Amino acid sequence: MPGDDMRAIGMDFGTSNSVLALKELGAAPHPVTFTSGTNFASILCFYLDEDEKGEEHVVGVSGAEAIETRQKMGTDCRLILSIKSYVANPTFKETRIYGQRYSIEDLVAVIIRQMRAEAEAAHGPLGSHLTSGRPVQFAGLNASEPLALARLGHAYDLAGFTKVEFALEPLAAAYAHVRKLDHSEICLVVDLGGGTSDFSLVRFHPGDKSPKTEPLAHAGIGIAGDRLDFRIIQNVVTPTLGKNTQFTSFGKSLTVPSYIYTSFQSWSEMSMLKGGRTLADLHEIKQSAEDPEAIGRLIHIIEHELGYQLYRAVSETKAQLSARDEVSFSFEAGPLRINETIVRADFEAWIAEDVGRIVQTMEEMFASSNFRIDDVSKVFMTGGTSFVPAIRREFEVRFGAGKISSGDEFISVGAGLALLDAEARGTAAP
Repeated sequence: MPGDDMRAIGMDFGTSNSVLALKELGAAPHPVTFTSGTNFASILCFYLDEDEKGEEHVVGVSGAEAIETRQKMGTDCRLILSIKSYVANPTFKETRIYGQRYSIEDLVAVIIRQMRAEAEAAHGPLGSHLTSGRPVQFAGLNASEPLALARLGHAYDLAGFTKVEFALEPLAAAYAHVRKLDHSEICLVVDLGGGTSDFSLVRFHPGDKSPKTEPLAHAGIGIAGDRLDFRIIQNVVTPTLGKNTQFTSFGKSLTVPSYIYTSFQSWSEMSMLKGGRTLADLHEIKQSAEDPEAIGRLIHIIEHELGYQLYRAVSETKAQLSARDEVSFSFEAGPLRINETIVRADFEAWIAEDVGRIVQTMEEMFASSNFRIDDVSKVFMTGGTSFVPAIRREFEVRFGAGKISSGDEFISVGAGLALLDAEARGTAAP
């Protein structure tokens, strides 16, 4: 295996998913493949376990293992999502999990440490050096950039990465193009992930050793791939589960509570339905429901915590719609049997409002800055949601198809960070 001085490492630590990319000397960067693929879920799950002496201790896992643990243990474990959203928050200092104190650095380190362990199992020791991505602007009210960087740096240190450089994520996303520049350019980097859509207007300058980055404007909105998945669930799945149907209570006709179906916005929210009185209420509702079989299917999904499997099936269908005009969506679990053909035109109608709000956020960024759309030389679209044709068309209309990055000019944030790491250590040879 290459030594630490020969292998470059890039970490794209994200709100929903994270990516770790490696670059060996003389080779192109490549993402690490984890248990669940190249995307490692930035999810934490904690539970109590007993050691050989019968004494309880807290166990924390992340990624696919966190998802599996949640599905197995339900509400008997504690799930933590979107931890990156809190790293810049000065009021969030620590939390207590089963009586044990965890700082935000401790929580982030659990994710990074497990990513490292899985990567080393496949590729050997990673060493101590790494280049990490960072947003142009950290999320949250009263967000503190110095605090966020200090916390992330400490978390990396806890995971064994003691020599960490930070690079702007827009620079990493556009790096394959930017490092060839011989003049300054204004570029728009569009990062469309699972939970958020972020826009960074950046002026890139050629440099003697590496490109220089000048942030000009930034904007973001909490609408992205997960919301588009929910639109499929709204229109294809929940109608088979009794949504908007009636039941009788004390002689009155009532609608099945809408909050149950609103919880289908994410698999993690769905998993919370198993606790409290929801299931007991649904069993009562089923007795007088106009469509008891539909309520039975709803109860089955909740009891067996099938939210994650459902979302995976929906997400795969959404990806297929990016390449085809119509696809078959199939999901079968117990009494639930869904086999529907989804036409791309229908899907685009379902997501039209969401796409409009994403584009509006970008346009408002330009409106509040001193720059115009015509000032942009290149648009770099990254993240899985950037492949959705309805979204891509909106940017092609505004910027022109020729300005949208494609082919060799496009590189993922993680791979770009690995290239920056190689450059920082003088091992940037292709």
